[in-house]
Amino acid sequence: MNDPTSLRDKIVGLSESSGRKSYYPMLQQKIRELQTEISERRRAENRLRETLERIARQQAAIAGISTHPDVFHGRLAEAAPMMTERTAHALDVARSSLWIMQGDRLCCMDKYDAPGDAHTSGQCLDCSKYPEYFDAIRKEAIVANEALEDPRTRSFSLKYLQAYGIAAMLDVPVLIDGELAAVICFEHVETPRIWQPDEVTFAGRIADQVALILGNQRRRLAEERLREAHTDLTRNFRFTEVLLDAIPIPLFYKNSDLRFLGCNRAFTELMGIDADEIQGRTSHDFWPDLAPSYEEQDRNLLNGAGRSTYEAKVRDKNGEFREVIFAKQVFFDERNRTDGIIGSFVDITERNRSEKESQRLRTLLSNIINSMPSMLIGVDADGRIAQWNQRAALVTGVDEEQARGRQLDQVVAWLSPEMRRIRQSIASKKPLFEGKIRRIEEGETIFEDVTIYPLITNGVDGAVIRIDDVTDKVRIEEVLVQSEKMLSVGGLAAGMAHEINNPLASIMGNAQVLETRLMQPLPQNTAAAQDAGITMEALRTYLNLRGIPKMIQSIRGSGAQAAQIVSNMLSFSRKSDSVLAPEDVRSLLDKTLELACTDYNLKKNYDFKKIRILREFDPDLPKIMGSSSKLQQVFLNLLRNGAEAMGEKSFPEGDGPRFILRAHRNPPWVRVEVEDNGPGLEESVRKRIFEPFFTTKPVDKGTGLGLSVSYFIITEEHCGMMSVQTAMGKWTRFIIDLPTAPEYK
Repeated sequence: MNDPTSLRDKIVGLSESSGRKSYYPMLQQKIRELQTEISERRRAENRLRETLERIARQQAAIAGISTHPDVFHGRLAEAAPMMTERTAHALDVARSSLWIMQGDRLCCMDKYDAPGDAHTSGQCLDCSKYPEYFDAIRKEAIVANEALEDPRTRSFSLKYLQAYGIAAMLDVPVLIDGELAAVICFEHVETPRIWQPDEVTFAGRIADQVALILGNQRRRLAEERLREAHTDLTRNFRFTEVLLDAIPIPLFYKNSDLRFLGCNRAFTELMGIDADEIQGRTSHDFWPDLAPSYEEQDRNLLNGAGRSTYEAKVRDKNGEFREVIFAKQVFFDERNRTDGIIGSFVDITERNRSEKESQRLRTLLSNIINSMPSMLIGVDADGRIAQWNQRAALVTGVDEEQARGRQLDQVVAWLSPEMRRIRQSIASKKPLFEGKIRRIEEGETIFEDVTIYPLITNGVDGAVIRIDDVTDKVRIEEVLVQSEKMLSVGGLAAGMAHEINNPLASIMGNAQVLETRLMQPLPQNTAAAQDAGITMEALRTYLNLRGIPKMIQSIRGSGAQAAQIVSNMLSFSRKSDSVLAPEDVRSLLDKTLELACTDYNLKKNYDFKKIRILREFDPDLPKIMGSSSKLQQVFLNLLRNGAEAMGEKSFPEGDGPRFILRAHRNPPWVRVEVEDNGPGLEESVRKRIFEPFFTTKPVDKGTGLGLSVSYFIITEEHCGMMSVQTAMGKWTRFIIDLPTAPEYK
């Protein structure tokens, strides 16, 4: 707008003050300044006009939005297309959109594209992928005049900004209770744009409108939920009352002052107190003698225990004490403050009586089972251990807790071959018996009887396995059999010895006479030779050439051996008259070893000097009653037999033949063990080893009387016991039990 008067006054004033010389140049300068001022005023007027027009559009849009029925009734989803379209026209942008937070994602409710006059929705942004943008929008509006350069929005550039030609963005957050609930987004395309304050304010007012709608929705939803909750609470309260009365367990509840709030029907029936009578009163009003212990537990509960379970007593409506288990727990108010206690109790009076009786019966049964000398093992149909007595634990070294639930053949490995028969017994419901099962444990041969009793009552599938150690019984039976054999053979041996002695004496006597008459230079021999026309020298030459002297010596040697056999047979057939005296068995063993070490024979294929001897003697061993010569004969026989056996075995490198001599107490005996690490004995050989004339050696190396005579010396002459144990390919052990001398018993 021009002001002529003002312009003229300025020109006149200028001319008067400057003089005629500078009038025209100064006038021109002043005119240019005035023209510039006029242009600035015109631009300001245009900007003001544009601002007023924008504000008018904005106010119209706000008025249209705020009065729209969908907005008025809070239907944001229906109002969203109208809002995006009007705000896009109001701000003259290419796109306007409304985005709603859904968990960790921002999802588009509606996007209006002005050039295409089209609406879209459904696109979602993952908040974690655009941390700069979401950190900013949660605090304030994002006014991005150049979206591709702004650090808050440039992370969208590749996938979004460049693809749609977006140059500027104006995003305004919708905050409810300080949390981001939605975003209003305006996008300008092609060229950067300077967003005006009124535009930012307009966007904020739209955001406020959306916040108002969302807030109203939340409020209405909360009110609806509150009404539903109240309805549910009323229904639940009534249901709870019915439920509590239907529960057969007595229930009660107290406030934090330990005054009763109520109880259920089961409580009333047992205690004789109904809900109206008990309300507001304490335990002291009903059970003054029991109340202190009740209230002590309740105070501990309120002071932080939270819940507790304990046994106590109550007095019922008849005045009788009942043993019960209380279960109590605190409950809280709406501010999570302790508000009281709810409790229940279970009457265990009869259960305790039954349990005590059951425990007594279980203890009695357990004592009976554990006192059994047999292993008793209960198994289920799958072979898992359910019962395990102390004898089983002692034999296996596995206690009941470790054994229970495990497979039988895993704990008692030697019963693995019997698992099939155990299952067969369970299936057939018939007991089975397996006698004299043999096994080796720590070098000891053990015999056991196994009896399987299937469970046939109460519909339980399983079996009880009884295992009896019959090793001693088998040993006694073997000793009895052996003794019977010895007695029968002893009588035969005595008769045979007498019958053999007569011809044997004739053979040996005649052999000696032959040797004397043929080889000795006696006058009678010389005279007889001269009568025959020969000389004794010629006769001896002839005899030597024919080997007659050797034959005669062989006859005499064989006769001597036969005489020794007869002597052994006679020793076997009758007790010796030798006197038994107290002897130190360790000394006897040492002397026997010294004697054995001098016994070296290449034909026998052993050398005692190369055999390692281990002694395991008890230091306080008592003396035994015995004959030192007879016992040394027995020990020497065992050592020689063992040495010969070890001479036939090939030992690995670093190992060699070895004797272990043991002597220890076995009241009322002293036990002597002679063990070698030879090839061992087959079971058929072990059973017959003490029989007379039984031998595994070649005919020219053994008579089969050595061990039988040793057995006779121990059992008959010393009233002891002798047995043998072996592991094929590993070792053989002879066991001798000798009576202790009387003064050492």
